[in-house]
Amino acid sequence: MQPKLAIILAIIIVIIIVGAAAAMLYPKPTPTPTPTTPRTLVISHWGFAWDKIKEIVIEPFEKKYNVKVELVSGRTAERYAKLVEGAEPLPDVIFLPDYYMYRAAEKGLLEELDLSKIPNYEKLYNFIKNALAQTEVGKYGVPHTIQDVLIFYRSDLHAPVTSVKDIWREDFRGYIVLPDITTTTGPLFLVLTSIAYGGSVENVEPGFDALEELKGGIVTFYLRSADLMSLFERKEAHIAPGLRYQIGALQGVNKTLGGVIKYVIPEEGSIFTLNLMAIPKGAKNKDLAYELINFWLSTEVQKKLAEAGVDAPVNAEAEIPPGHYYNIEPVTRKPIYIKPEILAAHLEEWIDEWKTRMGTG
Repeated sequence: MQPKLAIILAIIIVIIIVGAAAAMLYPKPTPTPTPTTPRTLVISHWGFAWDKIKEIVIEPFEKKYNVKVELVSGRTAERYAKLVEGAEPLPDVIFLPDYYMYRAAEKGLLEELDLSKIPNYEKLYNFIKNALAQTEVGKYGVPHTIQDVLIFYRSDLHAPVTSVKDIWREDFRGYIVLPDITTTTGPLFLVLTSIAYGGSVENVEPGFDALEELKGGIVTFYLRSADLMSLFERKEAHIAPGLRYQIGALQGVNKTLGGVIKYVIPEEGSIFTLNLMAIPKGAKNKDLAYELINFWLSTEVQKKLAEAGVDAPVNAEAEIPPGHYYNIEPVTRKPIYIKPEILAAHLEEWIDEWKTRMGTG
């Protein structure tokens, strides 16, 4: 080997040895992995009690699935109209009462659900699953809460109430407040009255006949929970039908009055409606939509939402203490469900007849 070539090879070997030693002494730092950009999941919801929902549901879900939840809030009719119009952003999950969800399904706006992707569905109360099995909307929507009709009354001024018919008692005349037929409570109360007076879910004429007898003794027909609260606070209301969630809304007023506003499930039964979750057709994140629906139905989330006074649970494993107003075990004893198909077929004529016979038109 020529001396010059030997020197060059020696230099190369030295460089390699020094480089290897340096690599061992000063290893290259492992690069920090760049977190995946969170996907955005759009949900259409009323937005009530959102601070509590955000804490109990949204933030844990965002953390678990590396997702950012975007809320589109508004009243039921407003959000339903946006869905029909195809307004942007299109929600990945929409929350609506069963009647509106049925209308959306009839228009072909919703995905038919694959319940195998919602394992927590199996934890629902049997009476709720049975109700959904009777209606087409059960293919498209999954309930996240239940609302049943109760009767609120001033227990300090009147004898105990047990029946819908007690509203017709003479001692309540002049202090009766009823829901307007256009509210969620209105049609439920009409049907419950009809059942009490010999009618049925579809035969509401006995209900209308009975309600006409109350004319002259009714203070007003309320449209919002705030109206009901105000009427009890001003001592103008002594009795009123309402939904279970209104117990929470009335707590402040009831405390001011000394806890005298009581509520009762009427002996005729627990007539109820369901608020549902569904996936609109064209949703961009169906996989995450299924995950959110299943997460919302989990035992832990359902229990926490009930204890926080947000929603009554539909998960039978979410144990709520006896006496808590969101313990719905009493509802299971005599449940009455109005299928959305019945409301879709009859609600407009009921509204027209109500306006004519009750003088609210």
